[in-house]
Amino acid sequence: MTAARVMQGREAGSARSAIEWEVRLREGELDARELAAFEAWHREEANGRAWAALQARLTRMRPGGAAERAAAAEALRVPSAQRRKLLRAGFGGLALAFAGVALREGVHRLGLDADWQSAIGERRTVSLADGSRMTIDAGSRVYRADRGAAGGDRVLRVSAGQVLVSMRPSHAGLVRSIETEHGAVRSEGGVLNVGRIYRHSVVSVGKGEAVIVQPGRAALRVAAGESFAFSADGARRLAQPFDLVSAWTRGIFVADNLSLDALVDVFNRYEPGVIRVTGGAREVRVSGVFLLDDIPRALTQVAESAPVELTRVGRYVSVFS
Repeated sequence: MTAARVMQGREAGSARSAIEWEVRLREGELDARELAAFEAWHREEANGRAWAALQARLTRMRPGGAAERAAAAEALRVPSAQRRKLLRAGFGGLALAFAGVALREGVHRLGLDADWQSAIGERRTVSLADGSRMTIDAGSRVYRADRGAAGGDRVLRVSAGQVLVSMRPSHAGLVRSIETEHGAVRSEGGVLNVGRIYRHSVVSVGKGEAVIVQPGRAALRVAAGESFAFSADGARRLAQPFDLVSAWTRGIFVADNLSLDALVDVFNRYEPGVIRVTGGAREVRVSGVFLLDDIPRALTQVAESAPVELTRVGRYVSVFS
């Protein structure tokens, strides 16, 4: 075998390994040992080149137009086990397409089957059926739970991320409901911030008032200016007023004694790479003001202010430990 063929074989092996690591980082919770193995693999020159080449291709393949989004939605319908098999078995355009679409976009919860979705790092504002305005946070997906009903868009389900809804006043006493997996927030009109952050949901009222409705619990009234977090364990009042909770609409996230896991959940909706929290860092709680449009700076800010260590592997993987 010639030296050139040996080199080509090694490069092909590094390229396939890069796809393997992409799959593992995206679809699994790697422990410290596995992350160390990835870092050791990445330090080898050929592997580092293969990883950089893969990330460059995935970035270029991000779906933008209607045709690309349709193709992405079709790819996401493939069962995850089959998707992984394709990724691991193939090192061609098909494998890269699935990696770029299903892993980057799917795992980052773009929800291409949703009625409204936003890309990683994208905030957008849309109009609802009654003329109300809804601003959608990055990496969010929102569904019409009353799809097909007359006067639709009155029941929305936030599956990932969060929204700020400026509701038109209801003169007929009609109630709008914004649901998450933890319950429903109902209001007859006003300005509401509702969404999910890591393992809890949040509601903050700017104008009007709302009611949190959870199965098996008494309804909880939320007045203008108040904020609550709620989950399967119940609801608790937040010290942050509406202006701070909704600061994401201005590109700012304000953390008040928030778990690092929850903060990283927010950061991952603005960063196309992978950010993980491992070991004792999971117990750390963080307070601070972070610029969502500059996540690398935000990561450094956390590392400088909290008792954690930040490890970066290239421009793509960041790990707090």
